[in-house]
Amino acid sequence: MLLYALYSPVWRQALILAWPMMLSHIFATAMRTTDMILMGAFGPAAVAAVGLGDVWDRLVLQIGLGLGAGSIALISQETGVDRRDGNRSADVVLTQVLTAGAVAGLPFILLAWSIPGQLIGLLGPSPDVVALAAQYLQIVFSSAPFRIMSLISSRALQGTGDTRTPMAVGVAANAANIGLSIALVTGWGPFPELGVPGVGWGTALANFLSAGAFIVLFLLPSTYLSLRLPPGGWDLAVTRQLLTVGVPRMLQGGYQSIIAFPFNALVLLFGTEAAAAYHISMRIQQQLMAPMGRSYDTVTTILVGQNLGRRRHAESRKVGKGMLWLAAATVGLVGICLFVSAPLAVRIFTDDAPTIAHGVWFLRTLSVGAPIFALHSVLSGLLTGAGDTRTGFYGSVMSQTVFMLGLSYVASVGLGLGLVGIYAGLLADHISRTLWVARRFRSGIWIKEAEQMIDERGRGRSNE
Repeated sequence: MLLYALYSPVWRQALILAWPMMLSHIFATAMRTTDMILMGAFGPAAVAAVGLGDVWDRLVLQIGLGLGAGSIALISQETGVDRRDGNRSADVVLTQVLTAGAVAGLPFILLAWSIPGQLIGLLGPSPDVVALAAQYLQIVFSSAPFRIMSLISSRALQGTGDTRTPMAVGVAANAANIGLSIALVTGWGPFPELGVPGVGWGTALANFLSAGAFIVLFLLPSTYLSLRLPPGGWDLAVTRQLLTVGVPRMLQGGYQSIIAFPFNALVLLFGTEAAAAYHISMRIQQQLMAPMGRSYDTVTTILVGQNLGRRRHAESRKVGKGMLWLAAATVGLVGICLFVSAPLAVRIFTDDAPTIAHGVWFLRTLSVGAPIFALHSVLSGLLTGAGDTRTGFYGSVMSQTVFMLGLSYVASVGLGLGLVGIYAGLLADHISRTLWVARRFRSGIWIKEAEQMIDERGRGRSNE
């Protein structure tokens, strides 16, 4: 009852902001699942082609997520400043971030029309897979500026506290992606039958529609955010801060993608069934628990950033503590349910007995770790709201290298514990990362850093 009295306003506001983001994550997952189902009808080469194309396309995603982190951090702070002082400074940040995102996507168009085959060839597939994947990559890379702009726009609106508009655009874009992919792959109705490239065209057209929808919204007078440059021209302080916040987030995502290769190779040492079990358990975790953690991360960024912009430092701390309790309770409850029902959940994906046995314990390990990692998500979101993505980046690199990969290898191979050693490495990774960002939260340095960022942008506005 005491917790409810202290944090119920935070919880109500958080859940109102969070549910649209959770729904968006569900539709995004459904879109990727549809692509794989469609390619399955064309055989393993088609599935591999889209999968390998997506390996490179993740570079575009990481750039978009990095700039999106900068967007939500700066705009949530500026929203707080605007509501306190009656300014429209968030518009300036939006315009510059969108321009930077469009420019960041242009090199991918050049790569798309010059060396797509060579890029796919670096991954070592057969010539028939290279040909299909190069076609797919050429199409999706051509839409890179639009995808990055969509990610930035979504995060920008979320930074103002509007999570429903990005949900509406995201759900519509993913639905269009699914519909266009099905139509262009199969030749349904008036659409041409394109096969594998049809999936790429569905994705590219959906990226264009999504970016276009956001731009139209920003041009409407009724939208809170608008496109506007400051009278004095380009604000270098905004660009510098955008890169300060965005680059560590890009690097963090890139490192996570890289370290997945040796970790998967380690799991594969214990058999194909073990590898399949790991991927099944990860898919269940990503579908049922990850959307909650990601949403809480973003909600914390929004609320903390806005309160910092209003100079409500005590309220920022209260938001952080309230979100920690909410994440622990809700994700913990889902984790308990999955721990108990793990055998049933894994059997949905396979009837192979060894795979089920391994999958149950992988899923139970992830279920125990999920509430711990949800705390990490909240604390990382809080630091992002203050403009600090470096702490999360350093912690992830250290923890994934030392514990997820290093401890897992030493315990499973060196000490002969087998998969039990890998389970221990995964849990240690979750705990280590959480403790790392918790240390920064307790220090309070993030409040001073946020004040410095806000003051620097304020000085730029005063000189206009």
